[in-house]
Amino acid sequence: MPEISIGLPVYNGSCHLRTAINSVLQQSFTDFELIISDNSSTDETEQICREFSGLDSRIRYFRQEVNIGVINNFQFVYQQATAPLFKWMAHDDWLDLDWLSQLMPVARTRRAIVFGHLQMVTHDGQAMEHQANGRAMQYDGPALWRQLAFAIEPANLGKANTIYGIIPRETISQESFRIFSGYDGAGDVIMLTDCLGRVPIVFAGPSKLFKRSAPARPLGAAKTKRPSLFQRTMLGQFLSFGSMTFRVAYLMLYPLAMVRMKYGRKFRRIGARLTGMI
Repeated sequence: MPEISIGLPVYNGSCHLRTAINSVLQQSFTDFELIISDNSSTDETEQICREFSGLDSRIRYFRQEVNIGVINNFQFVYQQATAPLFKWMAHDDWLDLDWLSQLMPVARTRRAIVFGHLQMVTHDGQAMEHQANGRAMQYDGPALWRQLAFAIEPANLGKANTIYGIIPRETISQESFRIFSGYDGAGDVIMLTDCLGRVPIVFAGPSKLFKRSAPARPLGAAKTKRPSLFQRTMLGQFLSFGSMTFRVAYLMLYPLAMVRMKYGRKFRRIGARLTGMI
């Protein structure tokens, strides 16, 4: 049994898939299995996966006969895992080659979701400035407190990406996937909030996960309407989640969530300037 299972769900990911797989196979920590589920892709994904699986016995490749949907594909790779620790991997991301060697010592000793640093990159892989870069994302302490701290933090600070941390496998339940699928685009954040009721999220070192941004909007394409502040803070989703204690406490803290979302970037700039003057 390997120490950690890495699940990589993919659909039509041939453009960036080689980079993602190579960043896993070239890790300095080597005791893992890589589970790839190809969601009935129509591009060269199958060819790439079969090429890699023929070269490295740590890869277990599955091809779905029909497209089972994004969340079911995430669940499938999780269900195939054999190790006590688990990590999801997106097909268009990549990792520093010491990601596992830095995070695994903490993951072995703490029952927690363990994460490193995030580095946002453009769709073609160029480093970009972003407020989420280099943050030590950590939500520790009593269960209710860490859930609330996570809920009121602005989404643009990268908290959803902790789903790609190292997770104790028993932390994810059938209920977790029901939550994941029941909140549309906010499912990952709400599922992580549920997990925080059982384990903390801890920072384990500066090794980076490189996260690609969406492709640039084509010239002449119609602009999409910006979501409202209530939508960006996910007010409706959080008020329909969890216990009554969580909902009441979240509602009391919600003004802070609004201020952080609306003015947080300005406050961080002021803080950085003041720090530079000291």
